[in-house]
Amino acid sequence: MSAKHTNAYSVLIIDDEDALRYSIKRALSQRAFTIYEADSGEAGIEVAKKQKMDIILLDNRMKGMNGIEALQHLRGICPDAKIIVMTAFSTTQTTIEAMKFGAFDYVMKPFDLPKILSLVDSAVDVISATNKNKEQSSIEDINLEEDIKAGIIGNSLSMQTVYKRIGQVSSSDVTVLITGESGTGKELIARAVHKNSLRNNKPFIAVNCSAIPENLIESELFGHEKGAFTGANQQRIGYFEQCDSGTIFLDEIGDMPLAAQTKILRALQEGEILRVGGSDVIKVDVRIIAATNKSIESMVKEGTFREDLYYRLNVVRIELPPLRERKEDIPLLINFLLKKVSKNNQGVAEVVASDAMAALTEYEWPGNVRELENVMHRSAVLSQGDSILLKDLPSEITTLGPSELSESNLFEKVYTNLDPSAGDLLKRVEVELIRIAIKHSNEDLSKAAKVLGITNAALKKKLSALESEK
Repeated sequence: MSAKHTNAYSVLIIDDEDALRYSIKRALSQRAFTIYEADSGEAGIEVAKKQKMDIILLDNRMKGMNGIEALQHLRGICPDAKIIVMTAFSTTQTTIEAMKFGAFDYVMKPFDLPKILSLVDSAVDVISATNKNKEQSSIEDINLEEDIKAGIIGNSLSMQTVYKRIGQVSSSDVTVLITGESGTGKELIARAVHKNSLRNNKPFIAVNCSAIPENLIESELFGHEKGAFTGANQQRIGYFEQCDSGTIFLDEIGDMPLAAQTKILRALQEGEILRVGGSDVIKVDVRIIAATNKSIESMVKEGTFREDLYYRLNVVRIELPPLRERKEDIPLLINFLLKKVSKNNQGVAEVVASDAMAALTEYEWPGNVRELENVMHRSAVLSQGDSILLKDLPSEITTLGPSELSESNLFEKVYTNLDPSAGDLLKRVEVELIRIAIKHSNEDLSKAAKVLGITNAALKKKLSALESEK
């Protein structure tokens, strides 16, 4: 037993399931905690008023007061307690709200007791390091329906991490850098951060840096004075001034010219701007959220992106996973997108046949959620019944292409191309596997390595070895 697990730590279990409370209590009692129980949020609050709690295990779905409501009360009663939310119905809103209102972590039901013990151990480690972790937000709740309309959908671990980070950064003014491939929903995440922030009743302006001509971007962002350049017939107020006290979202920040980067850095560091052609310093209070689908680190090395601006932007990073890496979310997204389509179009399909769903889930989605939305809109409108069938899907999804090369299909191709009676079969199988994987990945070694189930470095090492044997 670890020395840190002493009866100096008090644990409160709040859950309306007697059997679950008993199981958790039995597991924790082996670690010499002082354990308290409550079968409702209201009862748990009363216990917390009488006893100082270090760790609280809190169910989200209970009769009467739910877990999020109880969490807010408990944060006021025992602000230093580490509260672990237990939920069988984890949603975008549940996760964001749990973290926003100061939860230490959350766990999905059903769970293994070792998982609970591990989270409790983590909480004990944090308590041991510091007894002051006051994090309480007075921000108003976000309407769940608004979040659903925004399309932030997914229960995968990678998306739960994203929701958790949104909750952690929303109540501060920290600068956020959102990275991820095109079509992953970076603007949706930026809007969620703003909507949960103390600036949520102030302007939110999204600026696509790649869509503004280089000679106009400074004027668009910072404004210009009358006569500043040819065609400047009147004074223009830029996005930063329009967004004062609010949040500005700089999408595709990697496409911003170096000259404009310098002025963005000044706005971040000093909170002030100059209009093009102007001499008066203008103070602005703007939170910046930036996003890119490029490797800013590589651009810094190449000298196309300012290193000092990179460090200013990359205070907190939210990495959005591509859709192919969270395929378990695809059915949820499809259900949401079909409801969205049917709301605006009468008589369209609202369900997907099983074979069509399998094809949609297996597809690699190079265009990510944006591509999925386009496909579902098209398929729902063009289907001739109340269900989307395999024949209603685009051919690139129903026909195996380079990016959809499956392991079984890969082995089938290898078997077809080789003569098993010839010698040195094992080595030739490996060579053929590598050749086909690279060919069907359009010479993209990263995709080929993923199909083969090895790292990029391992694939390059094998290719180097094969080259030296020629």
